[in-house]
Amino acid sequence: MKDDLEGVSDQMLADQLQAAADRVEDGEAARILRGKLIDEAGRRDWKQEDIAKLARVKQQSISKRLKKKQGREHDTSE
Repeated sequence: MKDDLEGVSDQMLADQLQAAADRVEDGEAARILRGKLIDEAGRRDWKQEDIAKLARVKQQSISKRLKKKQGREHDTSE
């Protein structure tokens, strides 16, 4: 990769760096949205296996997230 960038102008390097930062931000926003969608699907009593398949994650991660979410909703220690 180093050799690919040596001939790049400063402006092109700056543009590529900004584009990479934008992709990271877009990825973070997508991750947050996916979490909200998973939470809503769980609230609607969708099967964890179905949520996992649609979200392209393991069922265990859905179970863990929904249990954690449920724990926060029932937390009265504040």
